Amino acid sequence: MLTPNPVLHLPQSDLPQAAGALGRAREADAFQPSSVPLNFARNVEIFAEGEMAGYVYKIVSGVVRVSKLLPDGRRQISAFHLTGDMFGFEVDDVHHVSAEAVGPVKVIAYKWQSLLSASSSSSFVHELLNCTMIGLRQTQDHLLLLGRKNALERLAAFLVDMVSRTGSNGMLHLVMPRHDIADYLGLTLETVSRMFAELKDAGIIKLESARQVSVLDMSKLEAMAA
Repeated sequence: MLTPNPVLHLPQSDLPQAAGALGRAREADAFQPSSVPLNFARNVEIFAEGEMAGYVYKIVSGVVRVSKLLPDGRRQISAFHLTGDMFGFEVDDVHHVSAEAVGPVKVIAYKWQSLLSASSSSSFVHELLNCTMIGLRQTQDHLLLLGRKNALERLAAFLVDMVSRTGSNGMLHLVMPRHDIADYLGLTLETVSRMFAELKDAGIIKLESARQVSVLDMSKLEAMAA
């Protein structure tokens, strides 16, 4: 379990009114919500479970893990968010999970109230809705993975998902350490290491290093993940 880092509180004063560069390029007259760029170092908490929620975040670069501590002290990682993903949505005013930077992370924080006042015709709102639906689909896939797949199938599904989301063409650099992968898949660290070894021995992947994985047979990996 990670040692909690001091929580970074976003400023309570009015945020700078700045349109994102991509938004300006696509739609000069579109509504742009108030936003602020933030940087986080490795393992630094972006927000903590139980904190007041007033912002949503879009990842510019890096990977963010979203997790929850269980009553027995174990940690369940519910999502890894990659570049372009948005996270931090809540149905009420409190965060029910924690979010941490896996490695160095750059995000843009948007004040939730400014998003609610956006015009429904804005391209930004359409992007926001699309990100929300993608996140819902990923949550559904994760629940299926935890509920119906064995250990080898879970790791295969994770690797296939990472290849798809990173566009890596079979060459994966896994920013997250193996104990993060274990907490995401609901497995022990020892089981995850054993499953990596099984995939390697089967000629499906090649382990270039602890974080560098080459997928040698994508069709077999996808069949295991199905």
